[in-house]
Amino acid sequence: MVVGAGVIGLTTAIRLREAGYDARIVAADPPLATPASAVAGAIWYPYRSVPDSRAEGWGCLSLDVFWDGALAGLPGLTIRPMVELLPEPMGEPWWADVARSFRRPGPSELPDGYVDGWAIDTVLIDVKPHLAHLLARYTAMGGTVEIRRLDKLDELDADLVVNCTGVGARGLVGDDDVQPIRGQVVRVRGGEVNRVTMVERGPMPLTYIMPHGDECILGGTTDSGEWDRTADDRVTHEIVQRATTLEPSLAKAEIVEVRVGLRPGRSSVRLNKEGRVIHNYGHAGNGWSLSWGCADEVVRLTRDSVG
Repeated sequence: MVVGAGVIGLTTAIRLREAGYDARIVAADPPLATPASAVAGAIWYPYRSVPDSRAEGWGCLSLDVFWDGALAGLPGLTIRPMVELLPEPMGEPWWADVARSFRRPGPSELPDGYVDGWAIDTVLIDVKPHLAHLLARYTAMGGTVEIRRLDKLDELDADLVVNCTGVGARGLVGDDDVQPIRGQVVRVRGGEVNRVTMVERGPMPLTYIMPHGDECILGGTTDSGEWDRTADDRVTHEIVQRATTLEPSLAKAEIVEVRVGLRPGRSSVRLNKEGRVIHNYGHAGNGWSLSWGCADEVVRLTRDSVG
């Protein structure tokens, strides 16, 4: 039994079924209404991550899956150039060898106030169509999703339980290391944007622009310990203003939607077996980037446990 129906739960359940296990999902929210995966402005990118050999392996595997999926035309996946803008020169990040086509952007690619950057080709993920695709892939293999809120994992009658509950793990398994990281994003229509742009260093707080056809996801915020998912109009205005500074063509863009989600913050990803439970949560802002690699790890732990 897999608990949780976000990208971590869905990819885990898919890999388990592919490996021959009768994996089913029980979740408090359906995939398109999850508080993190269905809200995210998602790309493959090691967002605020620190060097970690396990995470490096999970991320590399996940990039391969998303890249192949984009080339195959799967819903919601697009290969795009991306640049993270830096206000001062920095060395190469630890993930430079994992990413595709890592390079330094030239001066013409850097807006005023930025003197360096990291540029890659990556996979941009439009989360709702891709979650719908993953759900359809899972159910086509005979998988089911039961919407039910659990008070404790012991309520489940299963040989093995895989805990993919994200921020819900704080209450469900009493993990005080889990903290919500509130994030607000704005979806707009209009503007001429053909690359992903991210800024998280310097005087401008976390800002990103992710193009999806004639629309863009603009972000964002990172408010640790905040559970409130009410959209803040002031924050919406600030997000749009910051994005327009980086991409002036967004000045006349129309706001289509504002979303607020809760990333599952934790000091590190918890992926381990404890009794009849395998834990797979705490991915913070890297759930999409690590998803398939973590799912493969769950399959390995399952084989070690039940054969």
